[in-house]
Amino acid sequence: MRSCLYTGTLVHARRAPTDHVFRYDVCSYLIDLDELDELERRIPLFGSNRPAVLGLRSRDHLGDPRLPIRENVLGWLAERDIDLRGGRIELLTNLRVLGYVFNPVSFFYCYGRDDALACIVAEVNNTFGERWPYLLVPTGEETAGRLVFTTPKRMHVSPFFGLEQEYRFAFSLPGETVYARIDVHAGSGRPLGAVLAGRREELTAASAASALVRYPLMPAKVTAAIHWEALRLWLKGVPFHHKPPFVAGHGSLRPGEQPPATSAARIGAARERERAHA
Repeated sequence: MRSCLYTGTLVHARRAPTDHVFRYDVCSYLIDLDELDELERRIPLFGSNRPAVLGLRSRDHLGDPRLPIRENVLGWLAERDIDLRGGRIELLTNLRVLGYVFNPVSFFYCYGRDDALACIVAEVNNTFGERWPYLLVPTGEETAGRLVFTTPKRMHVSPFFGLEQEYRFAFSLPGETVYARIDVHAGSGRPLGAVLAGRREELTAASAASALVRYPLMPAKVTAAIHWEALRLWLKGVPFHHKPPFVAGHGSLRPGEQPPATSAARIGAARERERAHA
């Protein structure tokens, strides 16, 4: 199987307006979306779109929660004129543990029929239940042998950062090791860098059970860490940014920005329906 798990570390290093660094041991799963049935047969703990100790559900990722994740990703890519022509999609993510999951970011590695990387989709979630997928298409740019992508920030994530920033991603393709780096750039500065690095382990019934013991309640640990580090930043006096409105398909609104006319019309119609039924 191509599906596996990676164990390693996540490091966040904030350099402005104050230094704030933390490091956590983490476990992530790389799931080949063509192997879901095989994973369910081989790993009794695992379930796709059904209750299980370790679960993967469509509603936790982009698209229609009633459809398979692969179908949703292919449809999203087709809207952006990308056709994998039957190529595979591998998802690096946290799985649900006892029904709970939170993924600050998941990565879809999308390959063409020739096994060449067509794109990566970096799917960012915030703690307000909002989601934004960033399409990263290879341009040939590399740093230290890693693929590099730059994209404007489109969604509010941390209350300690504004929207006038861009992300710079650097990846190795998943193999015996995995590496994913996200740097936040603001003007000429780089206030934050985050690095996920892990080593591959075969995904079996035994290794899945072992990971649950070595990394208990991993998704809950992620959520707890987010709030704990936010408290530490607040105590350090880091400026707070209030959450802006979010418009599906458009992203978070910058100060003074109005929602697109179609979105504004939908919002207005929804409010009219609410008043009619009040």
